[in-house]
Amino acid sequence: MSDTPTDIRLAGRFLIAMPGMGDSRFDRSVIYMLAHDDDGAMGFTVNHPTDGLTLGEIASNLPDSVSQTGLRNLPVFVGGPVQPESGFVLHSVDPDDVTEGQKNEGQVAVTQSLDILVQAAGGKGPEYMRLVLGYAGWGPGQLENEIQENAWLIIEADVKDVFDVDVEGLYKRLIARLGIDLAKLSQSGGEA
Repeated sequence: MSDTPTDIRLAGRFLIAMPGMGDSRFDRSVIYMLAHDDDGAMGFTVNHPTDGLTLGEIASNLPDSVSQTGLRNLPVFVGGPVQPESGFVLHSVDPDDVTEGQKNEGQVAVTQSLDILVQAAGGKGPEYMRLVLGYAGWGPGQLENEIQENAWLIIEADVKDVFDVDVEGLYKRLIARLGIDLAKLSQSGGEA
């Protein structure tokens, strides 16, 4: 079986936007792929913080146990263009501890429940968390077509990279990890 884009599953991997892909919403984006199957794909951009928004500024209904802690200063990221008004919490997880309401692939899960923040405020939450607004989504075959059109590079994701605090450098580090010189990266592809 060949390893063409239609044969692989991308959940648990990163998509890295190619320079000049033509969609400014994904310029220099690193997307953690949470789900990918025959019905489509879902991921979250992990390297585009909002312009200084924090959890405390966007969530007026936080429990006191959360709003009275440093979690209120948790930065908010742009997760993608789909449902940008919806908040999600990406977090690290022990695969044996996934609960109802969480979707996960490997060591990263996502939830919209405030319970994860209450747990974190009590010192029992996940090691890593990232608050995002919106997500990136693709219908059946759409992402595979974009990959064949050379819009994305694919690399295995590491949980620490998903939650890296140096979001400005993540794109370049992942490109370098692939052994690619960003200055020489072609914006067009071909077929052999």
